[in-house]
Amino acid sequence: MEKMGKSGMFWRGCGFRPRTPVGGRIVMRRHIAAIGMLATAVLLALAVPAQAATGLLVVNGVPHRNPARGCYATSSPVSVQNHTNSFVLVHAAANCQGPVTAEVDPGQSATTFGASYFVF
Repeated sequence: MEKMGKSGMFWRGCGFRPRTPVGGRIVMRRHIAAIGMLATAVLLALAVPAQAATGLLVVNGVPHRNPARGCYATSSPVSVQNHTNSFVLVHAAANCQGPVTAEVDPGQSATTFGASYFVF
């Protein structure tokens, strides 16, 4: 059985063992850097909330109040009345793929063909 000192028991118990380079100094730079990057990513994810367009968007006669940013399916032809503070792109294919058939700015309306639209 292997003999361990008090510090060896601590490191074995938590499943983490620091690296000891030449000279006997304990270095945990990689672990600290990884924890720092993870903390930064979490803070950025929490600090940038998903934004919704403010106002009313009417697509094919169906009103959407304060629509969330994202891609939505629709049927062709597409009639868009944009009374929000964001612009809307109508795409020719599903999942907001393919060419943009119309860009509807705030306060504008458009009728075009398309299978999906993206609210910014």
